[in-house]
Amino acid sequence: MAQSKGYPDEKLNEKLRDRYMRTSDSNPQFTKDIRDISMTTAHMCFQCGTCTGSCPSAPRSTYRIREFMRKGVLGLENEALTDPDLWLCTTCYSCTDRCPRDIAPTDVIMAMRNLAFKRDIIPINFLKTVQAIYKTGHGVPNNDVNRAAREKLGLTRDPPTTHMYPEYIKGIQKILDHYKLKENSDRIIAENEG
Repeated sequence: MAQSKGYPDEKLNEKLRDRYMRTSDSNPQFTKDIRDISMTTAHMCFQCGTCTGSCPSAPRSTYRIREFMRKGVLGLENEALTDPDLWLCTTCYSCTDRCPRDIAPTDVIMAMRNLAFKRDIIPINFLKTVQAIYKTGHGVPNNDVNRAAREKLGLTRDPPTTHMYPEYIKGIQKILDHYKLKENSDRIIAENEG
């Protein structure tokens, strides 16, 4: 019997202990949605494990991209979208570079994240990053320590980004407003912290 990841939801824990596939758990539309959003042939994955073997997050966490590829192929929407490990991908594209089938597993993960976001399943720290980007143009804004280090290296105190050109923040805000990312981030954070 497989070990549980220890999620707070006991029902989910019990379900994840069960490694048998049941057709009632499968949503074929989920597989199609992944294909349409990711624009890759995830259904061609033959589970060789090259993606997980290439992943820099895998040795340091419970993240296994191969499992997400399998969940996508089998249509296991709830299992994929509610698994907190979905958010451990660093989007380095090592898996995509090395896939022997020329599949883009990173794009599959990004598709799953988009589908999760539509269901308001997203870690709060990601939403707070959206808020920071909206405010400053950066997920990790510059600070005095970094500015001093840049000066020592002979660089400008601020990088040639919105730190140096704050007039471009309005453009970033317009994009985030168009996709309602800031609005939804604010709403989800308020619902979870309020």
